[in-house]
Amino acid sequence: MNWKQILRLSGTMQSIIGLFMLIPTILAIVYGEWEAFRAFVVSLAIIIIYVTIILTLGRNWRKSRGLNVRDVYLFVTLTWVVASALGAIPLHLTGTTTNYTSAYMEVMSGFTTTGLTTLANIEASPRSILFWRSLTHWLGGMGIVVLFVALLPLVGVEGFQLFGAEAVGPTKSKLTPKIKNTALILWLIYVGITVLETVLLLFGGLSLYDSLTVTFGSVATGGFVTKNASIGYYASAYVDVVVTIFMVMAGVNFSLYFALLRKKFTMVWRDTELKVYLAIYFLATVVTTISLVTHGTYQGVGTALRYGAFHTASIMTTTGFATADYGLWPVLPQAIILLLMFIGGCAGSTGGGMKVTRLITMFKLGRQNIRSLLHPRGLFTIQNESERIPWKTVNAIAGFIAIYLGLVLASTIVVASAGYDLLSSFAAGLISVGNIGLGLEAVGPAGVGFGPMPSYVKWFLSLMMLAGRLEIYTVFSIFTRTFWRR
Repeated sequence: MNWKQILRLSGTMQSIIGLFMLIPTILAIVYGEWEAFRAFVVSLAIIIIYVTIILTLGRNWRKSRGLNVRDVYLFVTLTWVVASALGAIPLHLTGTTTNYTSAYMEVMSGFTTTGLTTLANIEASPRSILFWRSLTHWLGGMGIVVLFVALLPLVGVEGFQLFGAEAVGPTKSKLTPKIKNTALILWLIYVGITVLETVLLLFGGLSLYDSLTVTFGSVATGGFVTKNASIGYYASAYVDVVVTIFMVMAGVNFSLYFALLRKKFTMVWRDTELKVYLAIYFLATVVTTISLVTHGTYQGVGTALRYGAFHTASIMTTTGFATADYGLWPVLPQAIILLLMFIGGCAGSTGGGMKVTRLITMFKLGRQNIRSLLHPRGLFTIQNESERIPWKTVNAIAGFIAIYLGLVLASTIVVASAGYDLLSSFAAGLISVGNIGLGLEAVGPAGVGFGPMPSYVKWFLSLMMLAGRLEIYTVFSIFTRTFWRR
């Protein structure tokens, strides 16, 4: 392991996290939240000490070689683990959470854009703490290491490896010849969408504070909000529509927005994943709306469409916002919501889940296997648009889905061991691995949430959230014997 480079990059990365923590520190002064201010100051001091020690240990880094693949995976995983550990300190010191374990889970949920919470009364927490909690969403949405690649020159480091180890989905192609420019473009698009939604929410009557925190949760498909009733607190059809649109947008591959800016409309129109993603969303919305109307859950098609479209977008994009308790809906819409939890957004989006492109590939694999049975001597390939998908990629996708489902089942058993019913346990595992944040029964909109769970369950689900956000392979490769073998 190239520990000098890993330590140097880790120290630099955490210093960036510390700079962003200055924002809620200033807010604590503005709001007169002096306990929160002291907590942020202590946290910043700990970050400074950590960075100083790490950079001291990693001195003379210019004489060391660049990072190899194993170094990159270790660095990226450690970055998220340490960022959550340091970011949890303000929540713990202010008593926002009952203990440090809950604080760690809360911040890990933020950075991984999962959005599940351990807080029983969100509105009782300091506003500066809640802003930091939402800001972790925004940082984790496009990726804190991708931000690092975009902002800093990587001396002796293969930037594409760092980008690929954290990027969401199986497609990690460059938008430009230089990966640094690709990362910068993605972040600029991300910032642009953030500004646009914030402005639209301001027009809807929300304060700048609420507009920003709701936007952070929307564009990052996170789900944290500063109100106990989530987006339902605002009781505004306008806000619901705006948030729905931006949740759907955040679930789209961000490289397609770059294609639109370059007026490559044909590339966008021909994208199979985008077509399937939108088709699934609209079909789920239509069926949900019809069911809500026919069962008399809401009076009028418009109202049913408003709530149906919002929640199908919230779950499919793995955002986890809520405007109603869909646990009281008919069984069919709940079944659709459960199905959407498995699907997720597009590769290259801020959404979680399995990703639409993986499911498309597995469907094509199944179809190809049927054709092989009917034509044993035939030679078949799996195509993506006009390109052939390498079998190495197909095998990686199949392995990912197998491990993904295995982790969901393992999480179900761990949560069930704490005394939760089967559906709640399964939903808790699914929304942790899929970075969804909002499930059914005890972990649904009106459930008791994750606060009462034992510490060992919280630590385990924190690992599941990290594994889900970093696409499983990055994290679990570290736990193999091969990884540490010379």
